[in-house]
Amino acid sequence: MSTSALDWADQLSHLLDTAPSAEALAAEEDAALIDLITATERANGRLAAAQARAEAAFWDAQLREQERQGVPRGQRGRGIADQVALARRITPKQASDEVALHRVLLGSLPRTSELLEAGEISEYAARRIAENVLVLEEEDRARVDVDLADQLPSVTARRAGDLARARAQELDADAAVRRHQRAVADRRVSLQPAVDGMSILRATLPVKDGVAVLKVLTEAARSAKATGDPRTKGQIMADTLTASACGLESPDDIPVEIQLLMTDMTLLADEEATAWIEGHPLPGRVARDLALGVPTLPPPAHVAADAPAPPPEISSAARWIRRLYADAKVGDLTEVDGRRRLFRGQVRRFILLRDQRCRTPWCDAPIHDIDHAHRFADGGSTDADNGIGHCQRFNLVKEMPGWESTVDPASDDRPHRLTIRTPTGHIYQSTSPLLRHLLDGEDGARAEILADEPVDLDDASDPSRRSSPTTVDDGDRPSDPEGLSEARTG
Repeated sequence: MSTSALDWADQLSHLLDTAPSAEALAAEEDAALIDLITATERANGRLAAAQARAEAAFWDAQLREQERQGVPRGQRGRGIADQVALARRITPKQASDEVALHRVLLGSLPRTSELLEAGEISEYAARRIAENVLVLEEEDRARVDVDLADQLPSVTARRAGDLARARAQELDADAAVRRHQRAVADRRVSLQPAVDGMSILRATLPVKDGVAVLKVLTEAARSAKATGDPRTKGQIMADTLTASACGLESPDDIPVEIQLLMTDMTLLADEEATAWIEGHPLPGRVARDLALGVPTLPPPAHVAADAPAPPPEISSAARWIRRLYADAKVGDLTEVDGRRRLFRGQVRRFILLRDQRCRTPWCDAPIHDIDHAHRFADGGSTDADNGIGHCQRFNLVKEMPGWESTVDPASDDRPHRLTIRTPTGHIYQSTSPLLRHLLDGEDGARAEILADEPVDLDDASDPSRRSSPTTVDDGDRPSDPEGLSEARTG
């Protein structure tokens, strides 16, 4: 930032510090509150324009700096959006997309940019316009910008995007086809956490594929209902999708080899501490049923809520326990030793379970590579303290000039901590996720991870038969999910 930019940022911060409190607003006239809402909405657009200009200027400056440093042409640009992501506390993918759109907005859509800077349109509207002209040539982008300028202040953000897409299709039909092809290439499946121990599995598919999948599931539900299946249509469709994708007869047959984390007391002594499965919180009682193979299902509609529960049916699906215990005070997993250059076996399993997702702050992508925070070539050790799980993107970014990583091992009062220093000298930190939040007086609590070792279901309910805190050996047991690979950039 230049001195003037720093001064402006400081002034903005001081201005926001003087924002009226809830008590002060409660004493205002209704008309004044509407005026404030209008003013802040316009300010949001103007701030978004200022942020877009800063991101574009930062991109250009970093490209020049990488060229000066002798970074190969094919690698120039790597790590720039990642610095923006850290500054904005968003994912690197989001930052990459937004920087690209901001460059189009500022470079090709001057009238739209002016409306955003004036607070006449929202940042979302400007983004929708930019993404719909992205595949056009510069001249056609300018024509869309001119044609829509007068309409934009009076339409919704969604409508603004629709108008831009329609005009783009008229100007270049080939671009519309390329946009469709790009969307098809970007088809994907994602998982998001939902409330009450549920998740949202989302598939972004070509329209014909989506229609076909829904038709198959609908037909399965209709057929099952015709034979007297008591489940609802939605339940049948969900169960059919899960069983088909997993190649099983029923979702209850899914083996628990999906990194279910819970305390030994939750498993064996009816404690209600929250468990975690692939980063998703799960009620302790539900996790216990899942671990022991007891389906957690609501009673059929014809059964009274207060009726005695029938004996639970134990699922035949495989169940495993891996015994890796957590630090007694902070709930962070304890160290497992390893002395190789590559992270394999127990050490690799341990880091995957400890970190759960990419440890880059605000990234949250799946772990793809496990590498040394302190480089192996510089004397870094291949152990759990120095090992860090990262997504593939950041594992490449941290090899760029100016990036540094250091770690602080777990201690009695805090979990494992990663510190990242960017080329601009900014510092960001992340800590390994805790397996539990301890309450006062729980100094002796410990956590374990369900995954790998057979459970004797006949004895699992007896707290006196809990296993000792040992580590699992590296044998021919179920492999880690997704076939995650070690980083070799050291």
